[in-house]
Amino acid sequence: MPAPASRQARRSRNERPEGTRRQRFWREVRGYAEALVIAYLVVTFVFNTVGVVGSSMRPNLDGGVGSSNVLQSLLTGDRVFIPKYETWLRRMGVLDGYQRGDIIVVRDPANSPTAIETGNRPFFIKRVIAVPGDRLRIEAGQVIVNDQPLDQGFITETGEITPDPQDFPLIVQRGGTVEGLVVRFGATPRGTAFPDLPHSGSSLPAVPVGDPRVQLYYGTTLDALAPLPATAPEGVPFVHDIVIPPAHYWIMGDNRQRARGGSEDSRVFGPIRSITIAGRATAIIWPPRRDDAWNWRSLRPPASFDEIPEARADGR
Repeated sequence: MPAPASRQARRSRNERPEGTRRQRFWREVRGYAEALVIAYLVVTFVFNTVGVVGSSMRPNLDGGVGSSNVLQSLLTGDRVFIPKYETWLRRMGVLDGYQRGDIIVVRDPANSPTAIETGNRPFFIKRVIAVPGDRLRIEAGQVIVNDQPLDQGFITETGEITPDPQDFPLIVQRGGTVEGLVVRFGATPRGTAFPDLPHSGSSLPAVPVGDPRVQLYYGTTLDALAPLPATAPEGVPFVHDIVIPPAHYWIMGDNRQRARGGSEDSRVFGPIRSITIAGRATAIIWPPRRDDAWNWRSLRPPASFDEIPEARADGR
């Protein structure tokens, strides 16, 4: 007995192929494309995670086995959480700027020795030390912001890192004009010049401010120098204040000891533009444990930054 027509119609619909091979192919492509678009929107506007590479943020962030093996560093180093929506809200002016003590992800400036040497400008992680309008100087390794020495116990308390006793910016002036910056320049095997800041008490001669190497690395820093006081010594090196320009930040790594792979930061390439900041690191999310202790933790600014007074309106 033949099956009813309605049953045959349902069977034929169920057995009908899902489409041609080309149609099936484009359905697969569309599915992957939609997933990629969603992923792109999430990491661009919602959140992202970034792996720490190298030793520039020790002792507070672990960069894994070291920058010589980036893959292994990404696998063994800390991974931090970046709420990307904060970045866009800051760029739109909805949120205030970054705060002193924030850990940020920033694109390598074009005038950093690493960018010049490699031709690449990757993102890296540093700490905000001074914000627009702040006055900053470094005396024998002690960072001073708005005339307040910053308690650097968040770096030194573990005993792993002892900041080098550097003076910066150490300048020479005559007749109210800055003539030179006390700094030594080395060179890589490829011939790329790189600066080496003097230690306190150094007798290095000043390099003229017109030297191309000084202009490359310290042009923006020299432009940001505070007005010279009438009491400024004549022809003798002295540490002077930098006034952080609008829409710029002064950033440093927590590792300020060259013998332990110290940080390449604003002491080398000057204040960085706010537009180059990709986001603020708010927490360590991986690995969950390190050295038999929990590694998950939020990344709040150290309490010592609360002691820094606001810059005076008159810029003094």
